Amino acid sequence: MCYCQAPARAVTRQLTAPSQPTAPSQPTAPGLRPLTAGPSPRAGPGLSATTSLTLNAAVTAPASARAAVRDALAQWGLRHLTDPAEAITSELVANAVAASSEVAPGGAAPAPIALSITVQRGELHIRVWDPDPAPPPRNHEPGTWDETGRGLMIVTALCQRWDWYPAADGGKYVWAALSLTNG
Repeated sequence: MCYCQAPARAVTRQLTAPSQPTAPSQPTAPGLRPLTAGPSPRAGPGLSATTSLTLNAAVTAPASARAAVRDALAQWGLRHLTDPAEAITSELVANAVAASSEVAPGGAAPAPIALSITVQRGELHIRVWDPDPAPPPRNHEPGTWDETGRGLMIVTALCQRWDWYPAADGGKYVWAALSLTNG
C-alpha cells in the first residue's frame, strides 16, 4: 500500500486550520502523527512557534516534509525563508530516510522519522530524528561521479549552522538553523 500523497494532504489540512482538531474518525496513513502547531504567530522579534510531524521512512517523506515547512512558514509570515528551508529540510529528511533504512533489520520496514520546525530567538530551527545513532559525516568530499554525498554540503551552504546530537532514547537528531532575517 502506498501513502505517497496522504501525508502531504494531512499536513496541509492541519497547518491551514490548526485550531480545528482532526476528527478521530479521519483516516491517516500509518506512521503519520497529526501535525501539531502552536498559535498562528506573524514574524516579529518575539515570534515563537513549533510544528512537528512523524513520517514513514519512504521516498515520499522529503516531499511531505517540504510541504509541512512551506505551509508552516506561510502561516507564520516567514515566506521569505521558504526556498532555503525547503532545501535544508529535503536534505535532512532524505538522509534520515536513508539512515532508517540502513539500520532496519533485514526484511523489516524502516522506523518512522520525525521532523520538528521551531521558530525562537530570531531563528528557524529544522530538526530531524532518525534511529541510527551514528553521527552524520562531516567534511565529506564526494567523488565526481558519486550520486550521493552532497546533502550536508547543501545544508552547510544554506544555513547559519548545523549539528547533531544523540537522542536520549536512541538514534540522533540532526538540526540546522536559519536567521529569520535571511531572504
